[in-house]
Amino acid sequence: MTTSDDLIGKQIGGYEIQSVIGRGGMATVYRAHQVSMNRVVAVKVLPAQYAHDDTYLQRFNQEVKIVSQLEHRAIVPVHDYGEFEGQPYIVMRFMAGGSADDLIRRGAMDIEQVISIIEQIAPALDYAHGKNVLHRDLKPSNVLLDDGGGAFLTDFGIARILGEQGVGITTQGVVGTPSYMSPEQAQGHPLDNRSDVYAMGVMLFEMLTGRRPFESDTPYSIAVLQVTAQPPAPRSYNPEISLAVENVILRALRKDRDERYPHATGLAEALKRATNQVVTTVHDTQPSLPRPQPRVQTPLPQPASQLAQPQYIPPPASASQPRMTTGMPASRPIPRRRRKNGNGVWMSAAVGGVIGCGLLTLLVIIAVLVITAISSNNQSAGTISESNSSVEQSTFTGEGSAVPPTLDPTSAAARSALLPTPSVDDSTPTLIPVGVRPSATPNPVTNGASGTLIYFAERDSNFDLYKLDLGDSVETRLTTNSAADSYMAVSPDGNWIAFQSLRDGDWEIYVMPTNCDTLSGGCESHVSQVTRNGYYDRIPAWSPDSEWIIFSSDTRNDGTFDLYRTHPDGSDLQLVFENGERNSHARYAPSGAYIIFTTGDAKDGTTWNIGRFNPQTQDFTTLTGAGSKDWSPNFSPDGASIIYLVDKDGVQGHAAIGVMDANGENPAILYDGSGFEWGASYSPDGGYVTFTVYSQVTAQEEIFLMRADGSDVQQVTNQGGQYAVWVPGS
Repeated sequence: MTTSDDLIGKQIGGYEIQSVIGRGGMATVYRAHQVSMNRVVAVKVLPAQYAHDDTYLQRFNQEVKIVSQLEHRAIVPVHDYGEFEGQPYIVMRFMAGGSADDLIRRGAMDIEQVISIIEQIAPALDYAHGKNVLHRDLKPSNVLLDDGGGAFLTDFGIARILGEQGVGITTQGVVGTPSYMSPEQAQGHPLDNRSDVYAMGVMLFEMLTGRRPFESDTPYSIAVLQVTAQPPAPRSYNPEISLAVENVILRALRKDRDERYPHATGLAEALKRATNQVVTTVHDTQPSLPRPQPRVQTPLPQPASQLAQPQYIPPPASASQPRMTTGMPASRPIPRRRRKNGNGVWMSAAVGGVIGCGLLTLLVIIAVLVITAISSNNQSAGTISESNSSVEQSTFTGEGSAVPPTLDPTSAAARSALLPTPSVDDSTPTLIPVGVRPSATPNPVTNGASGTLIYFAERDSNFDLYKLDLGDSVETRLTTNSAADSYMAVSPDGNWIAFQSLRDGDWEIYVMPTNCDTLSGGCESHVSQVTRNGYYDRIPAWSPDSEWIIFSSDTRNDGTFDLYRTHPDGSDLQLVFENGERNSHARYAPSGAYIIFTTGDAKDGTTWNIGRFNPQTQDFTTLTGAGSKDWSPNFSPDGASIIYLVDKDGVQGHAAIGVMDANGENPAILYDGSGFEWGASYSPDGGYVTFTVYSQVTAQEEIFLMRADGSDVQQVTNQGGQYAVWVPGS
């Protein structure tokens, strides 16, 4: 079967493929020449590896079905649809001006240009709503421009036709791009057109400031922020924005949909009024059809097929670079200062550091936490984790390309058809590899890997630590405390597990024996608290001699983190590194000579890089630089290589796994699936790598395993799992 790269120079139907315009997890878009009409067109092709995947096919066909119903001057028209060697394709009008996202990459946009775009796409969005269609993935990369300044909506691949009860694209978890997702969309609640209005508000914020209101390490932590955090003031990033325009943006971003603009054109008109421009009628929508009212929501989100039908609110008939210092002595103790009380921060933090799989269920927990916080009035807690930061993604999707919102983590090489491994008993998970097909040939799930993994997972509405024996696929639950436990590290001697937990009301570091499940009293009776303070301590790691635990701490209560270390019994607490930025996910070199970690602006994830610090000489440098967001480093067992996450295209939501020499040279992409890969970790022998990504099979975050060269990717958990680390010597 033809692969996407092989299509260049070939003819699909009557279209000669010339070059790649953009590439995402769901499709590749090509510039092509239509022979019969002698014109340039855009051809969107579903990659060969997804041509037999029902989820991707349904989403691809959904776009054709919806756009065929929408004929509007500001919606990209579809000219043709067909199939080439088993690969479906869509032929669309070619847009020579790129996308609004391309403009944002150059920096904050001029208000006049922003108004021009908003007032063009707002009527198109209301028109779609009038046709019973919600876009659900409105973002700058889905606003295309022609060479005359015209703006057009595109990518209706996950749009929802109101009144339909389809399965497939609506039952694979929450869909959309969390950076632009309304709070109700993130919670899995019934939607109406005001959800798209919220996304337009996020776009407006981004176009005028050059950044999104909410940024973080993972798609799930961004979704939490959409529900829990108030957006920052746009004028704090661009002082040239007037107060009136700022008020328009903030109204569009209200958590309560009833407080937003009732339709997109209402937002566009308010924006023009705020800039003292004449408001003319911009409505050109079709009359809306009667809509069923949504049911009263129950506390638990229901499957999409059971959700109430969304409601459409029709428009009216007419309208009127940072300073770095490292001169702190390594022995300076942490100042003991309690975190200020803040219910909103507490609730957001209680989820941000551990959110991952099961977003719908987890957000129910958020609601409970909010109620608890309000009743206690002054409870203080929170988290910012390397993979879930409450001050800073996917998003489920990439913002710069047509990446699908429900992500398939496999590449073409990884989609081997495998059958489930039989369970040993009811307590043993049936491991369902990615790409399972009824006619598949069984293969070993672990590709010959052996040993023991420790990871955290959300089960029964709580995050706990689990152990998985790769030899017999037996999973053992280690912690049972009602507080969330997550982000663990195993000592190099294999005897201890350090982890972060909310057990005392905010995030602290704890330890327990690796073999606690075999000891009398179980694991909970052997848990010891290492840190005790009123601020966030997170992402622990061990020194090579297993004598020290290094971790991050937010002692200034402002989202910046410093690196500290302490003995496992909590004694001899020492400051290791501070530079006024966000420093996290520290890892000792196997030699112990230096430390690597994520460093950058706490409020701008695009600035994050891999830093290296020598505690003896106080020398600090960055191993990665401008042009990409790099974070979450881990060493290979021999210390020769560093594996890390890279957002090479500057697109949040499509992280790849990178590898480079320990000195920062020879960077390369080890694995780049269509999703947001994170939590990469080498096996003790260096032969394998585990990582976390959203699984299409189980519709939640799962642990995956691949060889150290990036081949033979397999899913090894099927009940949820995140951030796996190996037990040395197992």
